[in-house]
Amino acid sequence: MKHTLVLFEDDGYVDLLPLVFWRSVFELQVGRKILLDRTAQRLGMSVGGVWTRDWLAAVSSQRCGAPCNRSVEAGTVLVNGRWLVDDAQSFPKAPCVGMVDSNVAYIVCNAALAKKLKASELLDRSRRQAALEDVPRQSATGRFLTHPWDIVSNLGELLGADWRPADSSLDSDIPDHLIADNRDRLHLGEQSRIHPTAIVRTDNGPVYISIGVEVGPYSILEGPLYIGPNCRIHPYTWLHGGNALGPVCRVAGELVGCLMHSYVNKQHAGFLGHTYVGSWVNIGAGATNSNLKNTYGKIRVPLCGKDVDTGLQFFGAVIGDHAKIGINATIPTGAAIGMAASVNSSRVAPKYVPSFGWVTDSGTREGDPLRLLDAACAAMARRNMDMTDEEVELYLELGARVRTFESPPKQG
Repeated sequence: MKHTLVLFEDDGYVDLLPLVFWRSVFELQVGRKILLDRTAQRLGMSVGGVWTRDWLAAVSSQRCGAPCNRSVEAGTVLVNGRWLVDDAQSFPKAPCVGMVDSNVAYIVCNAALAKKLKASELLDRSRRQAALEDVPRQSATGRFLTHPWDIVSNLGELLGADWRPADSSLDSDIPDHLIADNRDRLHLGEQSRIHPTAIVRTDNGPVYISIGVEVGPYSILEGPLYIGPNCRIHPYTWLHGGNALGPVCRVAGELVGCLMHSYVNKQHAGFLGHTYVGSWVNIGAGATNSNLKNTYGKIRVPLCGKDVDTGLQFFGAVIGDHAKIGINATIPTGAAIGMAASVNSSRVAPKYVPSFGWVTDSGTREGDPLRLLDAACAAMARRNMDMTDEEVELYLELGARVRTFESPPKQG
């Protein structure tokens, strides 16, 4: 039987905030691809629909190019957006639920189950358990994404797994002396240019450079590495330790173990380590972060105001979409900076900055969503991009909705 693939969110999205205020879970980038594309590729299926939170439905449908929160039919396989699929799966006869530990990885629907299930039920743990109580279980392979650092800490591995022998190609000219190691682990897309003084190293992993990328003088690119379409790597940049850059990023300074979504602007010197950066983030000149405690101990991160133990020795920060990091900002180890937050302080930034929070030397206060929206739209206009009407509506709604997940900042 031919299956239809529909990706869904469950209540685990809460632990991926603030990254999923502005997007659905399956729009998160892991390695070279967002989860939606990665899952479809691994399963060898096209996406027939998505199920997400009601307040994200219009934007998710627009971005994913698929109907959202519509009812499904027999033969549909509902796949959890947080499931990191390793390889193609043979789905059992319907009805069946595939489990990875205590997580629902997929649901194979017959007519009765398809009629019974809704997107809202899968987002509620107790309702989901009740709806699936009598459905047969089967173990599934793979693992689950639970927190932002799951991506950062495994980024090198994810990038290595994304590489295929067929990726090895040089579609733009590159002098032989620039490739320090195995050229079979290098992809250079069309209309990309690498300055003759740069160095590309593939000894620690593959390097995938997409179309329209420009790499400036004296830059060092070390694999595993993914550079998305139309990125600009400025002179003297050092990328090492496993990095993934989404489309149209501007990068300078030193990056180690970082993932940046699309349209991130870090055009000046400064260090960024083991950090997940949302889209449309601006990082000012000289801004830097810490990714290691001076005690060398395990790092805790205040996600939505709750301290969570990462179990990691190296983790820098999670930075939400449309955040602004001012010049010479200092970001402490294990920081969480919310969506549309602004850090403009000469002191070390707080470890926790709520979404729409405004940080100055006087403390943290709530920013005005309308003024922040104007700034976000201005930043997008500089890249000849506009928010859709649906995105504008979502942005303004989030100005109030984030308070249900995050503690409001203290005044002064």
